[in-house]
Amino acid sequence: MIAKSRVIARGRRIRDLKRLLDTYGGIASQWLKKSSSPVEVEGEFYEYHWYEHHGIGRFEIKLKKVRDL
Repeated sequence: MIAKSRVIARGRRIRDLKRLLDTYGGIASQWLKKSSSPVEVEGEFYEYHWYEHHGIGRFEIKLKKVRDL
């Protein structure tokens, strides 16, 4: 899942950047918002979305429904 991830937004393009910096710290330009490739669960497709900062880690992983079969 994580090996096939894609970057949705980075740095200042992340809407929650201020909150991420206040909560977890780090350098603004090193924050990424990422998404997994779609995963099928009982005929419905989902993606995992999360924030990531090199040297700090992954945070706030959520499962988001993207489409039905």
